[in-house]
Amino acid sequence: ALTAPSLPRQLAARPGCTPFARRFRHVYLHRHQSPTTSDRLEAIVRSLRGLSVMPPRKNRSSVKSGEPSPKRGKQEEAGAAAAEAEAGDGVVHFEATLRSRSGETMHDNIQGHAACPITLDTLEQLRPPPGRAQLAARALQGHGMTVLHIGTFSISGKCSRETWQSVFHTQVEERDTPVFTSADSPRQTYLGHVGGANFELPDDLTALIDSIYPQQPATFMAGPEAPMAPNIASFHLRVPDDVGLLMGAPEAHRSGITGKKVLVAMTDTGFYQHSFYDGHEYRYHAILSPDATEVEKDDNGHGTAECANIFATAPDAEVVGVKIGRSNVLAFKHACDLKPAIITNSWGYSIQNGPLPNHLRPLEAAVIDAVAKGITVCFSAGNGHYGFPGQMPDVISVGGVFPRDSWLPDKARYKLEASNYSSSFHSNIYPGRHVPDVCGLVGNKPGAHLIMLPVPKSCAIDRGTSPADGTKSSDGWAVISGTSAASPMVAGVCALVKQVAPHVTPDHMKAILRASCRDVIKGQSAHGQAAGPGADAATGYGLVNASKAVAIARSSAP
Repeated sequence: ALTAPSLPRQLAARPGCTPFARRFRHVYLHRHQSPTTSDRLEAIVRSLRGLSVMPPRKNRSSVKSGEPSPKRGKQEEAGAAAAEAEAGDGVVHFEATLRSRSGETMHDNIQGHAACPITLDTLEQLRPPPGRAQLAARALQGHGMTVLHIGTFSISGKCSRETWQSVFHTQVEERDTPVFTSADSPRQTYLGHVGGANFELPDDLTALIDSIYPQQPATFMAGPEAPMAPNIASFHLRVPDDVGLLMGAPEAHRSGITGKKVLVAMTDTGFYQHSFYDGHEYRYHAILSPDATEVEKDDNGHGTAECANIFATAPDAEVVGVKIGRSNVLAFKHACDLKPAIITNSWGYSIQNGPLPNHLRPLEAAVIDAVAKGITVCFSAGNGHYGFPGQMPDVISVGGVFPRDSWLPDKARYKLEASNYSSSFHSNIYPGRHVPDVCGLVGNKPGAHLIMLPVPKSCAIDRGTSPADGTKSSDGWAVISGTSAASPMVAGVCALVKQVAPHVTPDHMKAILRASCRDVIKGQSAHGQAAGPGADAATGYGLVNASKAVAIARSSAP
C-alpha cells in the first residue's frame, strides 16, 4: 500500500479572545477566552495529519522577518530571492492531472482530444476512479519525485531538474514572472518547458495521468514594531475602524454579528504574528502549504498586511492563513482540506485571451471543486490585469472603489468613485462573464496608497513602499491596497453572512453581496470602463455593504 509522504506542516496558534474595534485601545481579555475557539483550533489540528503545534511566542520582537542586505530595495524582494534560489537549484514544481474514468480530459491536445470545459455540471465527467490517485502517486514516487498533496483531480509535487528531464525526455529552462502587478515589480524565477521540446510520459504513468505541467508562480494583486500605526500627513484609511466603517460593518457588529465561529482561509506569502494582531487579540493562525517553510516568517509582507482587512469587517472570524510555497494550486488545495466556509485569494495570473493554458487547468478544477463542496471562493479581480481565477464565473470576483477625502453632509457618507487602479473587463475565456462582481476599497493610481496595514518590520513591502507612502522603511507599517485588499474585506463580509445564515451557498452568497451594494456612479477602472447608475462595467454592482448583506441573509429562506 502507498504510504502517505511525511509533510512538513506547522501551526502557529494564538488563543482567541474578544476583539475590539476601537483604535488606540489595546485591552487583553484572556480571562474571557471562548472555549469554542480552542475546540475549533483542535479540530483544525486534527484535520492536518502530522501537524506540529508551535506555542505562542512570548517575545514577538525577537522574531525577525529577515535583515535587509546592502542596497536592497523594491527591486530585490527577499521572497523573490528565495524563489530564485530554489529555481537556481533546479527544482521543478508540478501538477499532475489524473486520468478520468470517463476518458474526458481537462487539457487541450491530449491524445488528440479537445478539452472538456470545467464546470459544476462536468465535474463528474472529469473525476478519476477510486484508487487511481494513490496508484499515480506511487508511480511518481517510483520515478524519484516527491508527492506533496493528493487532490481530487490532480497531484502536487516536485523533483529535480535532472529527474524531470530524464523521466520525460524533455528540457526545461529558467523563466521569470513578476511578484506584484506593479510595473516596477521584482521578478521571481521558475523552471518551465522549453518551447517545442520533446515530451514523453513513461508507460507506467500513461494509464494514470492525463498530463503533468511545471507550475508558474502567481502574481500578487498589490502593492520593535508598534501595534498602532504611525501618523502620516496624507489621506489614508486605518484598520479596523475606517475600513469597517466604509464597508458598512458597524451596525452588524453592534447586533453581535462579527463572524464568530466562521472559518476563513487565506492563501498568501505568509502570516507573521505582528503586534497589531496580538494587540487586537484576533483569531489569527498560520500554517504552511506542504512546499512552504518557516511558518513564523513573511519576508514579503503581502499576506501579513492584507489579512488585516478580513478582521476589519469580521473581527471575530477564525482566520487560518496558508503560506504559499512555490505552487499556488497546492496552497489552494491545502486550504480546501481545512473545510473552511470561505477562502480568499489575493493573487492570480493575467490571462486576456483563451483558451486557458493547460498548466492552469488543475487550478481551475480545484476552484470549481471547492465551490461544489459549498466553499465560497473570493479572488482579486486584478490591478489593471486580466485576473485568473478572478474571471471564473464560479468565484466572487472583487474589484475596487476609491473613497475620496470628502464628506457629503447631505447624504452622511464619503464620496465614492471607481478605482482607476482596479481591473474591469469582459472575459474572453468564459463567455458572458464580466469582472468584477462587487467591490471593496482600493486606492487610485499611481501607487494605490490607501490603507495603513501591518507588515513585518523591514520586510520587502516595508522597504519598497517607503518613503512614498509616508512611512519609514523599518517601522512595520505600509500604506497599500490594490484588489489584494478588497478580496479579504469582502471575504469578511461573507463570514458575517455565514454567521447568520450557515445554509447560504456560494451562488446565493454572490447574490446577497450584489444586492447589498452601494451604487457607485463616478470614475473609471484601470481598463477605462466607466461607472454609472446601477450595475456597471467598472464596479460591477458597487461597494459591498456588510450590514445590508446581513439583513438580507437574515431574511433568506434556508
